[in-house]
Amino acid sequence: MSTGGTLEYFLIEKKRLRDRRFILLYAAVFVFMVVYSITNGMRVGMASDFNVFWNAGRNFASGADMYSRIGGAERYIYPPFAAMLFQFFALFPLKVAASIYTFINFLLFLLSISLSRNILGHFIGDDRKKDITIEIIFGVACSCRFFWYHTAFVQMNELMLVLCLYGILASLKGREWVAVACIIAAAFIKVLPVFFIPWLLLRGNYKTFFKLAVCTAVCLLLPWLWRGGYAGITDLHHYYSSFLEPFQNGRVEPEFHNQSLAASVYKICLPNAVNLPYNYQLFDLTVLQASLIYKISFFLIGGLLLCYLFWEKFVLKKNTLRGLALIFIAMHLLSGITWEYHLVSLLFVYAVYALYYKQKMGWWSKFFFYLIGFFIVLFSIVGKDTVGDFLYHYMEGYSVVTWTMAMLFPFLLFVKEPKKVVVS
Repeated sequence: MSTGGTLEYFLIEKKRLRDRRFILLYAAVFVFMVVYSITNGMRVGMASDFNVFWNAGRNFASGADMYSRIGGAERYIYPPFAAMLFQFFALFPLKVAASIYTFINFLLFLLSISLSRNILGHFIGDDRKKDITIEIIFGVACSCRFFWYHTAFVQMNELMLVLCLYGILASLKGREWVAVACIIAAAFIKVLPVFFIPWLLLRGNYKTFFKLAVCTAVCLLLPWLWRGGYAGITDLHHYYSSFLEPFQNGRVEPEFHNQSLAASVYKICLPNAVNLPYNYQLFDLTVLQASLIYKISFFLIGGLLLCYLFWEKFVLKKNTLRGLALIFIAMHLLSGITWEYHLVSLLFVYAVYALYYKQKMGWWSKFFFYLIGFFIVLFSIVGKDTVGDFLYHYMEGYSVVTWTMAMLFPFLLFVKEPKKVVVS
């Protein structure tokens, strides 16, 4: 065999060996996902959140009241459309269903990475794949704890995230029907994606209103027709009175795990009556004063977000990556409930934040950038196993991740667009 033939043979064999290693790696990951899904599903019991979803599907199918805690589940706080979808899991025993959905969550995690990468690629361009990869790795690394927490507790937020990301990507590619259907479906699983509706409307035209109305009507009518007229109306009334109305009237849940802006304000302004013996109070205010601070903050953040979206529409006449990140941040800050496993969408936000690394900024912006980065990295490693129970409770109780998002919001709002990012 000639020298050239020997070299060619060696390179082919090396490539085959590398391919085999990747196949073994993928096989090992798949086996881990299956084994963990089964063991995790077997741990799910009556006190779990997944039992709430599972019972909602079972009660929907049987015609029982979904909001009455039938089956021993805690309160069901999601729309009837979500319960209609949960019927599939009610076909299986609770632990089997939990195992199946744990595996689905692993797949959704991988899909959310892929969709985030595609959205960044749409703005940055395929010629900067290395930059995109670095930013996605940063986003995954710093948000991994949220995904792990989410998977361990068998939550539904990754489904909502994937629908939002796919809807965004579809809208950027001009597939408005798909975009509207994904965002509306996500909002009828959990209400948070309604924050993307103004973005859709400002991107579109009068036809967008029609598409939103059609998709909304479908998500409202399908459960109503499935359950029957009276049951359908009752379901909507119970959903409003048990979940939407209390928060509309000012309800706040200041548990130490709740990372919403309302909960964070209440935790540092009022005595702790929920998470004894820990105390997070820094300021001695009344409930009325704490409520006023939150309402001002709510309208300030919401108003600034709308101003930015209008600026994109009528001044810039294009959309930006940071605009999408701002919507995700506002969604978590202004929600009444933001548990840690809701924060899986910070994968995308952190990836957008990483775009500004090595960008030319003023000294104040640079200081602010690294300060935010310090807290992002800090909170990515916080856990009982890493920092201990005492420090973990105070990091959660003082809402480090909430105030990090609160700093990230004005940074992304006012910082200049990175040179390597185009608008679309």
